[in-house]
Amino acid sequence: MAVNLFSMLPGVDPAEFERFSTEVDRPTCLARGDLVRRFEAFRVDDAPDGAPADILEVMEVTDWADWEQFRDHDPSMKPVIAGFDELVDPATVRTYFTHAIPGEHQ
Repeated sequence: MAVNLFSMLPGVDPAEFERFSTEVDRPTCLARGDLVRRFEAFRVDDAPDGAPADILEVMEVTDWADWEQFRDHDPSMKPVIAGFDELVDPATVRTYFTHAIPGEHQ
């Protein structure tokens, strides 16, 4: 599982990313169900520690290297990459690779 945190470019309203995520990003990625098992996006309302982040994404992919290959080379991803580049400050992108801690769901 990958958790991505990032902020918008200066002057970009995070609501623009919400539209992009709903209309372009997630539908395009989730169309590859063999590769992308889960993709959720969240708007950060408050960061009590003051860390900069407007958006948090949770992605579960079958293989990260395969995902990167698809993301970087598949023609269907061109609108996703273009939209991301128009909206997101690349200096703020942070990705955390995670795994679930076994146990009962609370």
